[in-house]
Amino acid sequence: STESPTTSAPTVHPFTGYEQIGGECADKDGGLFSYAQYNENASAEDCAIKCSGLATSAQVGLGVTSSSCRCYFDGSAPDDEGQTFTSVDESGTGPVAGVNNESGENWQCYRRIAAGTVEPTTKPTEVPTVSPTTQAPVTQ
Repeated sequence: STESPTTSAPTVHPFTGYEQIGGECADKDGGLFSYAQYNENASAEDCAIKCSGLATSAQVGLGVTSSSCRCYFDGSAPDDEGQTFTSVDESGTGPVAGVNNESGENWQCYRRIAAGTVEPTTKPTEVPTVSPTTQAPVTQ
């Protein structure tokens, strides 16, 4: 009988711009980053949308648990309406370079791999459409 693997799925990119690396996001020295936290059940994709709403190029990653979403920053985390908690005293600097599991809170870190290139708007104002007058039918 063939069993589908349940615990060792390969790391995949669940959405554009992030890479799942497990644990709580940390810098090259294991330092934790300052963050903006939202206490709600959110998928990594939902969390990414929340983080993109903070509209800053200093975001280095995000983290999710079953009940929270954190947007991690190099430098101070911005304060935003709707946040449950903001931590500004963490020492992490530079890009996410690893994970730190000291808290034991089962965070899943998603490293930002397109830092500084994501537009602050999450919804385009126009959906590109192909005009039927510019597409000639292919005849053989």
